[in-house]
Amino acid sequence: MKSSRAIQGQRDVASARGWGLPIDGEQLQKILIGVVVGLFSLLILFYILLPFYWMLKSSFQTNREIMAIPPIWIPSQLTFEGYERAMFMIPFARYLGNSLFVSLVTTLISAMLASMAAYVLARYRFPGAMFILALFLLTQLIPGITRVFPVYFLIKNLNLINTYWGLVIAYVSFSLPYAVLMLQGYFANSCPIELEDAALIDGCTWFSAFWRVVLPISIPGIMAIATFTFLGAWNDFLWASLLLYQGQMKTIQVGLRDFIGEMGGVQRANAFMAACVMTTVPAVILFRFAQRNMVQGISAGALKG
Repeated sequence: MKSSRAIQGQRDVASARGWGLPIDGEQLQKILIGVVVGLFSLLILFYILLPFYWMLKSSFQTNREIMAIPPIWIPSQLTFEGYERAMFMIPFARYLGNSLFVSLVTTLISAMLASMAAYVLARYRFPGAMFILALFLLTQLIPGITRVFPVYFLIKNLNLINTYWGLVIAYVSFSLPYAVLMLQGYFANSCPIELEDAALIDGCTWFSAFWRVVLPISIPGIMAIATFTFLGAWNDFLWASLLLYQGQMKTIQVGLRDFIGEMGGVQRANAFMAACVMTTVPAVILFRFAQRNMVQGISAGALKG
């Protein structure tokens, strides 16, 4: 007697042939799985993109349309009133410049220090090297909120509260361990040591070999780390609200809170959404151009050396 699975397969084949489809039961199962996976992926994509669509369409609507019940999903008339109000209700350009300065300086310092430290840990075997890597890894296991009081009072004792450099120091200290861990793996796996040996034979010092040979071929890994560092500093609200909160020194993330606290969120909904849209533009542009380097750098840095 034929097994029930074989009989079911023959039924699937007969059913498929009835529709003119020359497929068997296994192929039909694969198609059904593909359809289910595709629908599930679309559902997740819709869930992720819905808040961004709501933010974007609300920035072009009036406050009355935004608060309407039932919700109005497509603006009846596009208006730039929210963008005009967002630019003048708060010093938006100044806040944006503050965020750009802090994020770029943090990125440059972190990338420079992390590349040098990671290169030493990847190329030299010295007592305590594994302990340093383990210590860097341990810092990633500690919840960030537990560092609020120590970091705040450290920056305060240095008289760097409400200064750009106080926030930059905090950001660098948070991003550096992760950057070193990733770049150490990248240097160990993606940078052939033979190139450095050839440079040393030609008369280069270790530092000049690192600067002239290793860094140029490590751009993907460094770009990946730089992108993560920039986005982390750009999107941060907690530390910026604690260390840089005075007047026009605020970053854009802290400045957006003014729409809710000082200006009133409901009455200024379209201006708030417009400011949020403009705030996401630099991060989206950076991610678009750095996406390829991020994938290549992370995949190489994550491999075990």
